[in-house]
Amino acid sequence: MPFSEESTICAIATASGRGGVGIVRISGVKTKFISRNILGFKPKIRHAQTCKFLDHDGSTIDTGIAIFFEGPSSYTGEDVLELHGHGSLPLLNQVVKRVLHLGAKLARPGEFTERSFLNGKMDLVQAEAVADLIEASTEQQAKSASRTLRGAFSARIKKLQKLLTQTRINVEATIDFADEDLELAPQKTILELIFSCISELDTILKEARQGLIMNDGVQIVISGYPNSGKSTLLNALAGTDSAIVTAIPGTTRDVLNVEISIAGVPINLTDTAGLRETSDPIEQEGVKRAQEAIYSADHILFVIDATTLDKNLTNLPEIVGSFMSNHALKLDSGKRFTIVINKLDLVENRELSVSNLEVLDIEATVIEISAKTKMGIEKLRKRFIDVSGYTPSNTNNFSVRARHIDALEITNTHLV
Repeated sequence: MPFSEESTICAIATASGRGGVGIVRISGVKTKFISRNILGFKPKIRHAQTCKFLDHDGSTIDTGIAIFFEGPSSYTGEDVLELHGHGSLPLLNQVVKRVLHLGAKLARPGEFTERSFLNGKMDLVQAEAVADLIEASTEQQAKSASRTLRGAFSARIKKLQKLLTQTRINVEATIDFADEDLELAPQKTILELIFSCISELDTILKEARQGLIMNDGVQIVISGYPNSGKSTLLNALAGTDSAIVTAIPGTTRDVLNVEISIAGVPINLTDTAGLRETSDPIEQEGVKRAQEAIYSADHILFVIDATTLDKNLTNLPEIVGSFMSNHALKLDSGKRFTIVINKLDLVENRELSVSNLEVLDIEATVIEISAKTKMGIEKLRKRFIDVSGYTPSNTNNFSVRARHIDALEITNTHLV
């Protein structure tokens, strides 16, 4: 049933701040009445018309363009009027005030999209994709959200639903009418249908997991002892001087977050205070926050000063083990961990050939860099894509939520 409500809503539809154009959107049963009063005439359907936006006394609030969309052929499925004026916030607020005086009410956040969903203009997955598209911070995120908004993900699920229904009909018919003389689907056909469902679900799950990575990004925490070059590394990866860098140990007192994009994947980098025993209450709080960030991270970079290592890296397991035990960093086996040996520009005549180590039952990749000279930074950036699980060549992703993955995995348990 179509959504019906007596209220008419309005809101400024453009982002806050100054701009060349600002849009006020109105939706609901009173839209035609409001149109005639604020424009002074009945607007044509889907026609951009230059006009004045009139106040209650007939004076002009602003001059712009009005576009009227008659329901159900509109975004919300209701009558919709868009007033495109100048991007002056005082003018836009005055237009909104006039619309409210004519019987509308202020829209709640997301209420236009909510009405679109309730009126059957889009399903829930597409409605969520609107928010994903607005929040997209990378080009690939925007493309994935746009595909979902156009119905790519919904179409895949509907195809799977149809296949599951066909399979269920055949299975139930075989069970219910086994003793009757009917032409039922042979067991081979039923098995083929089940295997087709499993195969289709497996494909959707793989694509959905890629979409979740693209949507949520990867949380990477830079940790280590004081003065190991963590803040310099953050600046090198971000390409800006986001963190203060000094030769004084303990400069970083709080967590610092910087978001970067690699191959379209949003990477949230967190620089943390150096983990050490200290009597400074401010630094103690920084250490506490650093540990909390480590526990919640998707991936951890443990940065080590190359000048503290011996030539053959024989003391590396001891340093990593001490770091973990002293600060109760009991990382589970599924937590991916990268050891970053920094400050190679300060080490002379040293050949490092280590690529992988097992440190305290953790298979850790070791990457050697100089954050100061940028040596090895590109290799580290590629490492981020590897640990994210994202496949850059996959251009047909759609944006999904964790609950979508959970639902698909539950479905899978009933098939295999």
